[in-house]
Amino acid sequence: MIVGNKILLENTRRGGYAVPAFNVDNLESVLGVLHAAENTDRPVIIQTIPRTLRYGGIPVYSAMVRSLYKGNPDISIHLDHGGDVGICKACIDAGYTSVMIDGSALDFDGNVGLTKQVVDVAHPLGISVEGELGTIGGKEETQSEIKYTEVSEAEEFVLRTGVDSLAIGVGTAHGVYKGVPHIAVDRIEEIAAKINTPLVLHGASGLSDEVIIACIKAGISKINFATQLRQAFTQGLKEGIAENPEAFDPKVYLPKAIQRVREAAEKIILLCNKNA
Repeated sequence: MIVGNKILLENTRRGGYAVPAFNVDNLESVLGVLHAAENTDRPVIIQTIPRTLRYGGIPVYSAMVRSLYKGNPDISIHLDHGGDVGICKACIDAGYTSVMIDGSALDFDGNVGLTKQVVDVAHPLGISVEGELGTIGGKEETQSEIKYTEVSEAEEFVLRTGVDSLAIGVGTAHGVYKGVPHIAVDRIEEIAAKINTPLVLHGASGLSDEVIIACIKAGISKINFATQLRQAFTQGLKEGIAENPEAFDPKVYLPKAIQRVREAAEKIILLCNKNA
């Protein structure tokens, strides 16, 4: 079934696993992720950022996923890093089952207020909401410095907003890491000990398997992967063109890109479920 993130994440901490969330950009990445989910028979979250939606149109990605999905395993369709109430509403109207509202650039009360607005819109419709507290390094829409999430603020934030999941700042960054990142696994443990709300790790592409497993053990329930899939797609595209240098029909060389995305996604899915 296509469900909300709340349903997908409710048993993760008890089961010792996390649900990977894959940022998709086109038909090929959607196909690759869905094939990976089918082959592993494990749930996944398929998500898009606002920049992707501006590129292809908000209704397009939900329609692609829904038309290609075969009914098993459970998945959700999620907005990643929504910046305002309007885009969250538009995605809900387009068939998304989960939305993220990112008010992390605001002060604490401003973030609470914005997030609560989206919760009040989404929950009556059965739509899950992810919030963010602290900041994630790198760039999605704007550049921001990393700010670790405070335990006391996380407690207050989930109480006041009613979010279904919470993205926390623990040293990860979007994009390609320069050097070896230091991830505050102990901060994940501290927050998980105080709140039952599922915790989300952004910027996981490039982290070692050992770090990802440690984060799951510490209490992470959802892990976002974007760069890793884009790299796999581009690698496959280059291979497909190199193998078919005379081809001008994209259907000849793009299957290699689908294959590489599927392989990358399968590896990630198995890693996130290693201790399940």
